[in-house]
Amino acid sequence: MAQAAAVLVWWAAVIGSHTARDWFFPYGGLDPAFAAFLVPDLILLVGGSLVVARHRLRGVSGSRAAGVLLGAVAYGTLYTAAWTFLLHAPPWGLVAMLVIALGTWRTSR
Repeated sequence: MAQAAAVLVWWAAVIGSHTARDWFFPYGGLDPAFAAFLVPDLILLVGGSLVVARHRLRGVSGSRAAGVLLGAVAYGTLYTAAWTFLLHAPPWGLVAMLVIALGTWRTSR
């Protein structure tokens, strides 16, 4: 549940705050290539995190939802890594994705 909340807070911050955008985007604006991740993040990361958290509370591990969530996080992490290195973007987005990836991997086992 914490991951779902963190993703929501991150999106709210980068959409609503120029200061937050400066931390994550090389040009201070919300990059259209990253903005395209908003809906998939809300569905797959937020929704998936909530489903996996619900499964964990019920004692279910290794669910398909966990696999889908792990795949979505892995794709987003690899995209963010490439984007960060190619555009020389601030590293904080990649750091956040690596933390989320590690947490997702640990809870998906």
